[in-house]
Amino acid sequence: MSADGMIWSASADLQRAFLTALRADSDVQALLGTPARIYDDETPEPVFPCAQLERHEVVDRGSAGSAGQAHTITLGVRSRFGGRAAAQEIVGTLRAATDRLVLSLSGQRIVLVQTVYCDVMRTSDLSEFRGIVRVRLLTEEAG
Repeated sequence: MSADGMIWSASADLQRAFLTALRADSDVQALLGTPARIYDDETPEPVFPCAQLERHEVVDRGSAGSAGQAHTITLGVRSRFGGRAAAQEIVGTLRAATDRLVLSLSGQRIVLVQTVYCDVMRTSDLSEFRGIVRVRLLTEEAG
């Protein structure tokens, strides 16, 4: 497998572990159902409220002679009921769950998991509130 193929495979593993951990969090399930409605694909008829994986950026970032990557994962929250307060509660719960995350991946060491941005706004058509949770994860090749 090429180096690029290994990077994307490792990124897919990280993304899968991240989403699985959030979906398993009991506080997230209390707001987004069981199983938690955190989608990683296009969902033509989502059940509200929900969160969707919107973006997963990966940048090579090595340090001290170790290969590594910086990942930025963006989750979009969608809520049609309960106003801004409901959307803010979901965003806050996802942020807290992210702060508690303990991820274990084969061949990778998680150096950092940090929420770097959160926001809630009304959509332009006024039909729902949209939240954003952006998380930065730094990984290094396990030695």
